[in-house]
Amino acid sequence: MENNKFFISTPIYYVNDTPHIGHAYTTIAADILARYWKTKGANVFFLTGTDEHGAKIAQAAQKNNISPKNFVDDVSAKYQAAWQVLNIKYDHFIRTTDPNHEKFVQSFLQKIYDSGEIYKDKYQGLYCIGCEEYKAEKDLDEGNICPLHKKECDLIEEDIYFFKLSKYQKQILEAIQGGKLVIEPESRRNEIFKFLAKEPLKDLAISRSKVPWGIAVPWDKSQTIYVWVDALLNYLSGGEGVWPPQLQLIAKDISRFHAIIWPAMLMAAGYELPEKLFIHGYFTINGQKMSKTLGNVIDPVEIAKVYGVDPLRYFLFREVPFGEDGDFSLARFDERYRADLANDLGNLLQRTLMMAQKYRLSWIYQAPTQAYPEIEKAIEELRFSDALNRIWQVINNANKTIDQEKPWELAETNKEKLVTTITGLLNILNDISKLIAPFMPETSEKMVTQLKTNRIQPLFPRKK
Repeated sequence: MENNKFFISTPIYYVNDTPHIGHAYTTIAADILARYWKTKGANVFFLTGTDEHGAKIAQAAQKNNISPKNFVDDVSAKYQAAWQVLNIKYDHFIRTTDPNHEKFVQSFLQKIYDSGEIYKDKYQGLYCIGCEEYKAEKDLDEGNICPLHKKECDLIEEDIYFFKLSKYQKQILEAIQGGKLVIEPESRRNEIFKFLAKEPLKDLAISRSKVPWGIAVPWDKSQTIYVWVDALLNYLSGGEGVWPPQLQLIAKDISRFHAIIWPAMLMAAGYELPEKLFIHGYFTINGQKMSKTLGNVIDPVEIAKVYGVDPLRYFLFREVPFGEDGDFSLARFDERYRADLANDLGNLLQRTLMMAQKYRLSWIYQAPTQAYPEIEKAIEELRFSDALNRIWQVINNANKTIDQEKPWELAETNKEKLVTTITGLLNILNDISKLIAPFMPETSEKMVTQLKTNRIQPLFPRKK
């Protein structure tokens, strides 16, 4: 990392709905990495926020009989409250209605307009308000139905402004091929590269003439800036002074915006590209796609109220390799809570501390220094599931040590080995408290407190 800096961003979340498990997934992943790199002494900057302009927001506000600004204020506050509950420690929460962001967007577009990268032309085509995206007929179902929102796209005809996206196709390909723009996992990189190699890019419509809820085009106040252009620029406006990011986390549904449009905009304005884009998959719920219509949208805050925050953070990144699609099942969540957390880790701490008390073992807490390079490498490579699997190997080996060494028998036959065994277990628990800290910070702190004081409390209370 250049200058020991680690700048990480999540997408900014569109405020037409309240936060759900998918939003939490990306944001907790960023939090895990931010916490990890802070322990390595990096200067971490973690950016997240909310995307608040566009036709869909105006419609939602009208439906609720309030102004768009009051509507976005309310929903954005819900995101900030949810991230607080989930123990997400971002450095900056950006909103696209922030005055500084709006000024930055206008100055950015004015710059590339003045350099000849933007022109005016007539647009006639299809637009999905749900996606806030212009659509080609080949990407739609019969009857011009958006396959995602199952609604007919609007036919739009207007004089608007276009960015010369097609001009940058070769440069983007070369940046990906040469490693200047790293896209992971490899399967996602291959999808983007294949698309760029086969599909000629069209210039990008960057304004709307009939959507008043947005940032005005600086040289033509009769138009507003296309919501996706506005949203992408949050990374620059929110990251001034620390650009470029070492890592941008995104979900696969917005991969083309970030891997094609975004680098082209940066190239046009003379900015460095982000070092890496990491594209992760979706969660289904009990095997079904998450949908308000199906009523299976999961509120992470509600789960945290029942089980605690750390078990949720643990499950999301132990259950599914980061980058792949996965399934969220409450039954599976409960199983991991009981087996992995309450039994494997919780019982290990409780049994060890009880034995230390019973056999009057003197052990002084010291900050852990043992290195676990394979676990660290897995976190740095975003192989969170692998990292947690390896941490649990350490936990399971410690539990096996208790079963094999039988300290209760050593107390009668070999007190020297008893001290060595229990001291070794306490040292391992100390290591574990450090290893789990990025994933389960509250549990890590509880473990340290109990190891220092020898006051035993259940880490993960049993659920009925």
